[in-house]
Amino acid sequence: MIERIRNYGIVGVFGVLFVILAFTSQSFLSWQNAANILDQSSILFIFAATTTLSIIAGIFDLSIAAVATASAIMTVNAINSVGLVGGVILGVLFGGLLGLITGVAITKTNVNSFIGTLAASFTYRGFGLILAAGGLVSISDKQSAKTLSNVMEGKYLFGLKGAVLIAIALTAIMGVVLAFTVYGKKVYAVGGNWQAARLAGIRTNRVLISCYVISGIGAGVVGVVYAGRYGTGATNAYADTFAFTAIAATVVGGVSIFGGSGAIWRGSLGILTFALIGNGLNLLGVDTQYQQTILGLLIFAAVAADQFFRRTRTS
Repeated sequence: MIERIRNYGIVGVFGVLFVILAFTSQSFLSWQNAANILDQSSILFIFAATTTLSIIAGIFDLSIAAVATASAIMTVNAINSVGLVGGVILGVLFGGLLGLITGVAITKTNVNSFIGTLAASFTYRGFGLILAAGGLVSISDKQSAKTLSNVMEGKYLFGLKGAVLIAIALTAIMGVVLAFTVYGKKVYAVGGNWQAARLAGIRTNRVLISCYVISGIGAGVVGVVYAGRYGTGATNAYADTFAFTAIAATVVGGVSIFGGSGAIWRGSLGILTFALIGNGLNLLGVDTQYQQTILGLLIFAAVAADQFFRRTRTS
């Protein structure tokens, strides 16, 4: 019973919020409002999916916002050099490369992932400054800029923007991989007890490095989305608050910060819960300063609950 509460508590929280907002705001249930919520949360959906994978594996990646920023700049530079398709591919691969560098550096030196990825964040932001020559880079070919913008901002299935559909697709793929593949089982094993996993024959460092690479690829996609939306790559594209918000949403969604437990859908539902709080306060005309207070209390409650459930399970 306790384990079930831990696993599905976020569903109850989300449901209560949804019902309250449905009865207190006339415009909340409109499809346009739902589409706006998904659009505003699309970037965080991708970040939350890769963050959930990392936390389940027992690591943190605080560098995702910096990687996404550098990838946006690289995408623009690459499009200007090799064309639209090649530039997009290189932008995504660049994010994966940075993730690979981070993963190898941390696993080889045994540096704590929190500190290691924090250092990587500073490094990649500096690298972004170098790539952008300290400023802003823009897609020089107007047709390429327009095409990429149409992909990201154009409305497609059910009136959802391309960026939203990309976020949903990546989240779904991550969920399937984690829940139904051998690789996913290895991620859970490493996060639950990496020493036992290593003794069982799992190459733990390879699994951890792969998580950093996937995190980097996700950030690379986020960088491409930015380039598509704005036609530019900026050194201030994504603040580190994106990484912290993704981690917070994952924890609120019921993913244990100690690793070995959780699911991709929980992180996504955590993002939606945050979005409902912000959207609901806006619709009700409540001062947005209360949003941060509510989110802070929610995060603290989620971590406290995680501690409680762990103590209950081991006692």
